[in-house]
Amino acid sequence: MKYFKQTIAVVLSTLSIASAFVPTFFVPKTRFDSKCGAIITGPGGKPASSKEEDINLTLQIIMAHDARSVTVTAEQYASQISEAANIEVPEEIDVSVPYDAAAMLAYDSSDKTMDFESFKSQYLADSVELVKSKRPVDVFIPYDAAAKLAYEKSDKSLSFVDFKAKYEAEAVAEVIAKRPIDVSIPYDAAAKLAYEKSDKSLSFVDFKAKYEADAVAEVIAKRPIDVSIPYDAAAKLAYEKSDKSLSFVDFKAKYEADAVAEVKAKRPVDVSIPYDAAAKLAYEKSDKSLSFVDFKAKYEADAIADVIAKKS
Repeated sequence: MKYFKQTIAVVLSTLSIASAFVPTFFVPKTRFDSKCGAIITGPGGKPASSKEEDINLTLQIIMAHDARSVTVTAEQYASQISEAANIEVPEEIDVSVPYDAAAMLAYDSSDKTMDFESFKSQYLADSVELVKSKRPVDVFIPYDAAAKLAYEKSDKSLSFVDFKAKYEAEAVAEVIAKRPIDVSIPYDAAAKLAYEKSDKSLSFVDFKAKYEADAVAEVIAKRPIDVSIPYDAAAKLAYEKSDKSLSFVDFKAKYEADAVAEVKAKRPVDVSIPYDAAAKLAYEKSDKSLSFVDFKAKYEADAIADVIAKKS
């Protein structure tokens, strides 16, 4: 029994090693029947009577496995070689585009009155000329485009060259003529207005010096008049109308607190007077023969002149 276990281990290891060297290309279609069935040994059979018999039985098992694993008959080998030779290898497909493919297509669409080589030469020459003729589109605006447009609308009594020279000269003169309008008021405008209303017994230079000296003296002579309203004037008026059950100090404190609370409760009311309110009132009373814009300009000019005149 001990010999049998050792023999089985040797057989299994030998089978695993031998299977690594079995060729995979020539797979036999049929295998030989194992003769191991004729060998009876182990627990269900007669055990080996000696060490030599045990080794002999092991060798028989190894040889039977080798015969059925790697042996191929001559007929099987010849059949496999024939099958490998009969395998058809597909031909390569050419997917490249010929250089003259475009010429070929054009030739097939033509009436074929000439041979392909002559047609190809003419086709290539025409293609080159077509490419040369396609130049970029010029979207540049000429310098004299305005003159050209004006010339087209004219009676064309002049040549374009003469018309262009005249057109550009007039354009330059028009630009030069359009200068900014000076709306500033001269420093001595008041003196000039006063001089126009005087008897002109003096020259304007002497009159101007005397006018400015008198104006300065008049300003110095007039002391400022205090037209300010005391801070607590409203409280004083309200106190005068009250029953005077409180002293003015206590009444004033209560009055101002009530006034502050009332102001906070009320949203701001716009009591501003527009800058041109006086002009609007005067315009409403006028005959409205002018537009308000023209009336306002005239009204303000007259007002300025009136103020200046009242200083002399």
